[in-house]
Order: sequence, then C-alpha cells, then structure tokens
Amino acid sequence: MKLLIAIPAYNEEKIIQKNIMEICRFCISHMAQYDWSIVVADNNSTDLTQSIVKRVSQKLPRVIYMMVSQKGKGIAVRSAWLKNDADIYCFMDADLAVDLEALPRLIAAIADEHYDIACGSRYHKESRVKRTRLRKIISLGYRLILKIVFHLRVKDAPCGFKAINRKVWKEVLPKIKSNEWFFDSELIIIAEHYGFRIKEIPVAWEEKNEKGRKSRVNILPLSIEYIKKVLELKKRLSNKI
Repeated sequence: MKLLIAIPAYNEEKIIQKNIMEICRFCISHMAQYDWSIVVADNNSTDLTQSIVKRVSQKLPRVIYMMVSQKGKGIAVRSAWLKNDADIYCFMDADLAVDLEALPRLIAAIADEHYDIACGSRYHKESRVKRTRLRKIISLGYRLILKIVFHLRVKDAPCGFKAINRKVWKEVLPKIKSNEWFFDSELIIIAEHYGFRIKEIPVAWEEKNEKGRKSRVNILPLSIEYIKKVLELKKRLSNKI
C-alpha cells in the first residue's frame, strides 16, 4: 500500500533537514508495511530550504523535492497530493508539532479501520498538548464557530496532521478552494458535509519555537481571515458548491 507524506515548507532551513531525517528514521522503524515516500512541497522559499532538501533527496530516494511557486500551505499540500500517486495521502507540518508516535495510528485508521479521513485532535481526551493560553482561547472560539455554523462534529478541524484515502482525494480535494491555512478546516468541513467517515486520534502536540525560526502564523489577521473563509464556505455549501 502506497503512502505519501506531504510536508509543506517555506523558509525552513533551520529545521527541515533534521525533521526530514527524523520522519525517515521513524518510517523505517514503524511504517515498514507501507511503501512510503515523503514529498517536501516548497512554497518558493527564499532561504536554503531548496538546496537542503535536494541534497537530502539525493541521498534518500524516498524523499522528493517539489517546487510550488504559489505561496500557501493549502496549495502546497494539494499540489503534492495531486501530482503523486498513492493509496493513502498524509500531511504534517514541517515543525513536527505533532509527535510522530501518532503516525501509525493515523494511517491505520484508513488502512485497517477503513475510515475516509483520519486527523489529529488536540481535544481528544488522550491527547497531550502544550500551547500558549492565547492560542487555547482562540482555538476554543474557532471550534465553537465551526460547531454553530456547520454543526461540525469533528473537534479539531485545523490540526495540521491528517490523512485521506483515494475516494476523498478524488471527490473532496477538487472542491477545496483555500490555498492558505484554512485548507485544513475546509477539507474536514466539506468531507463531513458529504458524509465521509472521519476519525479523530489523540496526539502529543507542542508549539515549536526553534531559535532563529520565525512563526508563520500571525494570530489576529489569521483569525479574521478564518472568519471570512467560514462565511464564504457556508455560502458555497448552501449553494451545493
């Protein structure tokens, strides 16, 4: 069974080699039953991300470098998924905020339990989460908005740790419009709207703040953008997309 792991990246020279190697070591030890590969979808980085990943890919054939000229997490993940063939498509954020110990369970939910989507949930009772109080408050508010607007059952739509099967790849991915951070939520909202089976799994999640690495997330503008996207998607779903 072919497993593709997409890693969206933009100016990640501080962490990308270390984290790719960590994923590879983990997959060799714990994911041997899958024909796995890693696609680093580079959003046209201006630092050394490109050269670092290309150098790693020359030594490790399971690592693939892919340039995505348009910026945005959503377009990076979508491009990596659409341009590569697999049975299961997964993505995780480049900073590995989610501990890799959750990866086998994420993939098994699709491969063995036959769910359509599996996603990490920081609200699962078994999850261990380290994040700032501000982010906790904003996350709870966003979760409430999604529940009110879409009656969403999934508790953590924006968590950057997800896997999908080919049916979702074929039927849901073409309906997704967001090229940015809202991609995570849009995937879950549309899939649930159309009745796809979704399983949330527990994760160990920790905000990463490596020295010299700037956060890609500006909380206030992003929160406002999310609200706009929520309203736009609600309108689209009401019009049956």
